[in-house]
Amino acid sequence: MSESEDYECELDEASKVKSKEELNEIPEERLSSVQCFRDWIHQQPWLKTPTNTKFLLSFLRTKKFSQLEARGLLERYWSARTKCPEWTQGIDPADPNIIKILRDTQVYIPLPGRDKDGRKVIFSSMSKMDYSGKFFGPDEFTRATIPVFDFLLLEENIQVNGFTFLVDCTDVTLRAQTWFGMDRIKKGQEMRQKAIPARMKEIHYYNAGPVMEALFNVVRPFMTEKLRKRMVFHTSMTTVYEKIDMSMLPQEYLPDDYMGTTAGSMESILVIIHINAWACKCFLHFVNGILITIYIGNSYYLPFYHYNGSYGVDLSKKEKDDVPQASFRKLNVF
Repeated sequence: MSESEDYECELDEASKVKSKEELNEIPEERLSSVQCFRDWIHQQPWLKTPTNTKFLLSFLRTKKFSQLEARGLLERYWSARTKCPEWTQGIDPADPNIIKILRDTQVYIPLPGRDKDGRKVIFSSMSKMDYSGKFFGPDEFTRATIPVFDFLLLEENIQVNGFTFLVDCTDVTLRAQTWFGMDRIKKGQEMRQKAIPARMKEIHYYNAGPVMEALFNVVRPFMTEKLRKRMVFHTSMTTVYEKIDMSMLPQEYLPDDYMGTTAGSMESILVIIHINAWACKCFLHFVNGILITIYIGNSYYLPFYHYNGSYGVDLSKKEKDDVPQASFRKLNVF
């Protein structure tokens, strides 16, 4: 995408207030901050990255418009992807196999709308996972989930307000640990916690029994203290309702006598999501029995060339950084 693309801020009024109060975002300086970040990128021969405005804003907002911290996050982002090509390269987000994995597993499903705090609620059902390896392996599964957040993080209101996760842990077995393996678990935690430009606000675990407790004990050493404090465990949906409004949830997770607004059935959510929304930002059509993809708008083009190997880091070309480790909004201060 061209750096000179016409940018229009898509933040709603509540998000504009939050970005200013919590993220140090000054609307009048937004584009100059992005340009400062972009100018630095152009001076780094070791770093190849997209530089369009929405992509760079995701890093600046996550790091509260600190140029140095945004640089570090961008480096970690592409370092992780360079080290893990099996997860991040050669992905076609419109690949029917990717869509099938996400649909069948019901993991990392963005629910419609945003909650009262403006956050996107991400739902996962661990009971739907197939750990047999018959249909897909852990690397194929991870590859399928990567584009989910890449697309969502192009949405500016999500950049500002972040995510809330709801994980149904029903019927989880210890096979999950052996299926992923410790190396993948550690690598995945490192990527999710330190190399994604996202504000992960809360993670709610429902019906987490002894098996999940054992799995958490394995993963816990790889978690940051900040993430651990944002994890909440629920033994019933009653306490989940206190944290996530019932109107945001699938019908299957609501009381039978509930008569209010819902997110719809899981089936209807999956159909809407996978056919014309987040998975590929495109419309899928069958023409003469062949699945074709029609992309809609340049603003959604970024993730498609994200995965072709054009971007990443070559740290052997990086000079030792002797800039003082301080937080500032701009480098070109006169």
